[in-house]
Amino acid sequence: MKLKYFPESIYLELYDNVEKNKAFYTEEKNTWILQMFGDRNYSKESRIDAVLPELNETDGDYYNVISFYSVMKDKLTPKQASNTYLWSWLTHCYYWEYTNKRWAKKEELSTNMIRQRFFCSFLANSPEGNRVGFLRNSIARLWWIGYLTYDESLNNPYKLTELMLSNSDLCQSIIERNFSKNKEISIGILSAIQEINDDPSLKNVGAVTNGDHYEWRPLCKYINRYGGVVLLDTLDRNDIKKLAYDFILEYRKRKDI
Repeated sequence: MKLKYFPESIYLELYDNVEKNKAFYTEEKNTWILQMFGDRNYSKESRIDAVLPELNETDGDYYNVISFYSVMKDKLTPKQASNTYLWSWLTHCYYWEYTNKRWAKKEELSTNMIRQRFFCSFLANSPEGNRVGFLRNSIARLWWIGYLTYDESLNNPYKLTELMLSNSDLCQSIIERNFSKNKEISIGILSAIQEINDDPSLKNVGAVTNGDHYEWRPLCKYINRYGGVVLLDTLDRNDIKKLAYDFILEYRKRKDI
């Protein structure tokens, strides 16, 4: 099938009327969209041809990322995956049931939550998609998490995907940084953590003290600050991995962990 997307006018009409339409987002079927637009053509066909996979809200993010990204990794470029009109059509139409069950039934249904999960907006007053917004959208996040963690050099190319999704704080620490859409940086950070975790002589990277502090938080802050001195886009995953690995070990020495 050819993927579809919302025209800008339709997208903005839905976005601007979220507060008025809030009750519709709890409904299991999206027939309200058909009724709202009637005979108006509310979608356009793209040139992207794909057989979309079935998603299940009970399977967990890891399995849904694999299902979606395995099909779509060669179908979309990062530029195409930054099209908020595409993701919003998918959440409102093709993947309405998944999005509704995965998010609308499990979180407090606020206007802001709808704009994050059904659109691509992280900021309440920002209708256009933004960096974090693509990682909050119900379907876009599946592609972007897959893109940021898929490592074809590993026997299991989704090993780092599993690592990132193993802890919501780790996932958030990576995807909500300025470098969040740079694949080399995310793979470098995760590779360093994985190498430490795989070393039986070292403690797994994770919570310290009483579990209210995580080692990857200062690590990601350090990488973010490092970008103020060196252009991070000029570094590859191995450069980032060494920076991250050395930081964790030095951090443990300083903090006596």
